[in-house]
Amino acid sequence: METVHRYPAALRAIHWVTVALIVIVYGITYAEGLFERGTAARAMVWSLHISFGLLLIAFVAARLLVRATAPMPPPSAALSPLIHMASKAAHVLLYVLLIVTPLVGVYLAFLRGNEVSLFGLFTIPSPVPVDRTFGRQVQEVHEWLANALVLVALVHALAALWHHFIRRDDVLRRMLPGH
Repeated sequence: METVHRYPAALRAIHWVTVALIVIVYGITYAEGLFERGTAARAMVWSLHISFGLLLIAFVAARLLVRATAPMPPPSAALSPLIHMASKAAHVLLYVLLIVTPLVGVYLAFLRGNEVSLFGLFTIPSPVPVDRTFGRQVQEVHEWLANALVLVALVHALAALWHHFIRRDDVLRRMLPGH
């Protein structure tokens, strides 16, 4: 039986929590349309969006810390040099989007004059002047980044599923939870 060189348990856990957070943060924005502008319910949607976005930032920071300090397995033997390079490039792009997208979202909240709160546990007041005109431009950038993040994450997931179900190699198993 082949040996599967798995990622550290902490990194695997953070990976799957990150997946869940991306789904929640992106998905919750669709709830906005269910509520009228200016209502408490609509404000709650954005409060949750921001809180989960802040949580995403924290998990990405933790993920980077684990990657920097824990021993990582060697690349999967199933990957050709070209596929390995493409995989590394996709991962770099994912990390950039995972960092930049929520930070631009926080900046957007500040431009709108909103404070940023993590589920009401703490609040960061806006350190920048309100600028709703520039905020609309930043909102477009934030939406573009979020869409790009979801698209790259979906391609990443499809590649992992292709490796698992078509190639039947260890690429996905290295990141699955469990022993």
